[in-house]
This record gives sequence, structure tokens and C-alpha cells, in this order.
Amino acid sequence: MAATSPAVALSRAETYDHDRILDTLRRQAQMLGIPAGHFAGRRVVIKPNLVAPLKPDAAATTHPVFLTAVVDFLREYGADDLLLAESPGGLYSEATLRMNYKNCGILEAAEKCGLRLNYDTDAVPVQYGDGIACRSFHVIRPIAEADVIVDLCRLKSHSLTRLSCAVKNFFGVIPGVEKFEMHSAYPALPVFSEMIVDLCAMLCASHEILAICDGITAMEGNGPTGGTPRDVGAVLMSRDPFALDAAAEAVIGFAGTVSINEAARKRGLCPKELSGLPVLGDSIDSLTVKDFREPDASGGKFLRNLPDMFGGRLANFFSPRPEIDKENCIGCGVCAKSCPRHAIVIAQKQGRKQAVISRKDCIRCYCCQELCPIHAVKIHKNPIFKIIR
Repeated sequence: MAATSPAVALSRAETYDHDRILDTLRRQAQMLGIPAGHFAGRRVVIKPNLVAPLKPDAAATTHPVFLTAVVDFLREYGADDLLLAESPGGLYSEATLRMNYKNCGILEAAEKCGLRLNYDTDAVPVQYGDGIACRSFHVIRPIAEADVIVDLCRLKSHSLTRLSCAVKNFFGVIPGVEKFEMHSAYPALPVFSEMIVDLCAMLCASHEILAICDGITAMEGNGPTGGTPRDVGAVLMSRDPFALDAAAEAVIGFAGTVSINEAARKRGLCPKELSGLPVLGDSIDSLTVKDFREPDASGGKFLRNLPDMFGGRLANFFSPRPEIDKENCIGCGVCAKSCPRHAIVIAQKQGRKQAVISRKDCIRCYCCQELCPIHAVKIHKNPIFKIIR
């Protein structure tokens, strides 16, 4: 990939109106120089964000109206072989896919616009010799066999990575519970971020990518599933997911604080300064949200700048950690099944089942918070850290 990233088209869009979104996508494609008929005769796979079976108004997953506008846009540009493929959190099974497609409103949207949905749960190994943290990935088959991947992401904050956008969205090409294994293999945020950059760079090297971000209504706070909707009114498009994320982090006021983006910058995958990023259409300043709420797990500048003293134990001592909300936990076991280090057990507490987290085994990946169906995992902050901040 070139050291200088392609441009990012940024447009104001404030409502989920199909025709207005479609018109926005047309204008952005023209800005980026995508020619008519560009996708004709090619296998185009849409990679959405369907992390959990949540309703569209939760702002955690791909909005059905946005999806139908993207499908119509791609067809206008020649795509006649369209497929949507995703591996949500949890098991990568046909039953899981059907549940997510239905609950997220994707099934109904696909039926309206004639979009094929993937139910094949096969995955294939893909090698990437240029990887820094990881040189081999297991990727769901439709993505591996695509000619073009449309990276259809939602603009969200993220408890672990601070930002979930185009680059992080590709973690969903790792099949099912293998994502938990990746968390376990790369428990520290810096090396996890390098692994995510390897994954995205590998897909960019072997496929054409078109990244489209729905920032009309984003998610702030405890994303990617437990945050709250926040109207941002932005749509972003780029032929480079790293470039798109550099613009996205600035739009929500997180510029320079997202570890995945910093890892990409060190490799020359996007400009080191925002001033070096070509932004077409509306300016970033005109759409920036200055009070976008950070995740509770965010350590702010204090933790991000804390030296790696005593083998990292000092940062570990201060870092926020997940904690079970004892009043709301129903002991369903989803968190225990999703924990990469098996640090959560379901125990009998006061006559009912309840999750219990082992502090010494927890790696603070926040998978438990992400996948808890009733948001009964909260973030505990060290009292000393609260005083310092």
C-alpha cells in the first residue's frame, strides 16, 4: 500500500432517508473518481457491522435503510453479483446469522432490495508475509473469495480500541469464537492494534476496498454495543480504510488517541498529521463533535502516557476493568462463553446465578461488556485514577 493515503469524501447527512443517502453516495463516488460501471463483472461482498442481534435504533449495527441505499448505489455502478457476509460475535453458525439478520433488520431490507445474504460458515487460511504481529489469518470464505469488499461500518466509540470504524470492522471477517482466541493471543492493546492493522493491510493488499461509514447516528460511550446513540450527521467514503478512520477519529474529537490509527501511521499507511489527509466535500471542522463521550474504560491521557514501568503492572493497576452489575446480572452465561481467558464463571450468589470475574485473569478486552445482552457489565475505575484525573 502506498505511503500516501487516498482521499476521504465527507458529507453532511442528517436523516435515514434512502434517496438522500443514495444521492450522497453518488456525489462522494464522483469526488473519489470512481468511474461508471466500475464494479461490473466482479464479485462484490458487503461487510456490514452486525456485532450483536440489536435493533437498528440502538446505533450498534448497520442501519437497514443505509444498507439499501448502498446496494442501490453499487448496482448503479455496475455491481450485479452482490453478497452480504459477516461473522457476528459468538458462534459462527447459520442459526446465529439468521438471528442477527432478522433482529438487526437486515433480513427485511435484503428481501426488499434483492440482496443475497451469506449462510455459508466455512473459513479459509490466508497468509500475509508482511504482517508485524500476525502473518496468518482465518477468514470467512465469502470475504476471502471476493474481488471487491465494501467495508460498511458504523461510527462508534469502543471500550477497548476507542474507535470502531472501517479498520476495526474487519475483525468481523474472523469466524465466530476465533475472535476470542485472537483477543487471548494478543491481550495487550498495542499488539492487538498491530494485529488489526495486519488484518486490514492484508485485505487491502489482496482486494479492492471501498470503505463507507454511517455516521448519521453514531454510538458514543461504551461502544460497540453498550453505548448511546449520538446524532453526528456524517457519511464518509474512501478507497482506503486507514484514511477513512483518520478522518473519523477527528470527527468525534478522538484525533491522535486511537491506538489502531497510531499503529497505521507508524507504518506509513496514512498521514501522520490530519493536515496531510485529503478531505473532499464538507470539512472535518464543520462536522466535528467536540463533546463525544468516551468509553468508561478509557484511561484518558494519563494512562495512555503512563510509562511501561514494572513490566506494565503500574498501568495495569490503574486501568479500568469490567465489573458485573450484581443487581441486573441474570446469570445467562454469555459473558463466560465470550471470555478469551475463561476468567468468568457463573456461580450461585444469594440464591440465584450470577457472573463472577477473576481479577487476576482478566485481560480487559471488554468482550464481556460488548456481548452482554442486558448490559450488566459495567466499568470499575480505580479511585486513585479518578482523583488524578
